[in-house]
Order: sequence, then C-alpha cells, then structure tokens
Amino acid sequence: MQIRFGSRRKFRFSDRKHPIIGIISVIIGFAALVSLVILFLISSSLKGHMGMVAGFLGMFVMIASIVGFVLAAKCYKKEDIYMVTPAIGTVLNGLLIVACMILYVMGAV
Repeated sequence: MQIRFGSRRKFRFSDRKHPIIGIISVIIGFAALVSLVILFLISSSLKGHMGMVAGFLGMFVMIASIVGFVLAAKCYKKEDIYMVTPAIGTVLNGLLIVACMILYVMGAV
C-alpha cells in the first residue's frame, strides 16, 4: 500500500459497492432522456403530426422513468453501498417525470 502525503492519491479500502439496482436506474434514466430528446426532434420535424404514436412513446418514457425512480428509491434502504448511483437515478428520473407531467398538462390545455 502506497500513500503519498503531498498528493490526492490515497488508497481507501472499504466493503462498499455500487448497487446493481442503482446502476439499472441510471441506465433507465439516460435511455428515457435520450428517447424523449429523439421524440422531441422527430415531433418538431413533423410539425406535430405524429398523433397517437407520440402520445404512446411519451407514455412509455414516463412509465420507464417511474420504474427507474422506484428502483433508485429502493436502494436507499440498503447499507454499505455508495449512494452516487441511487442519487443520480432519483434526480434524473424525477426530473423526467416532472417534464412529462408538464408536457401532458400543456397538451391538455
């Protein structure tokens, strides 16, 4: 084990690990974000003539982000894990849920 006092390189040994459910939540969140951006681009290029297809894909994105949010929330009950991936998954999926809700409210008005 090598420790240098003048630099930031230090070794830490712990039993913590990134939870798989948290990693899956982050992957779901990024996939939903990419899907939403692609849906925005396609919808804007067709000038709003996608109809039911856009609504179905938007609902799929919202359901995926709800699943990702629930998976990330389940990680907070575990001990001896790094909280980075559950936090990223919670924030990312939460923002996507809020964005989808705003879109649906704007579309209903």
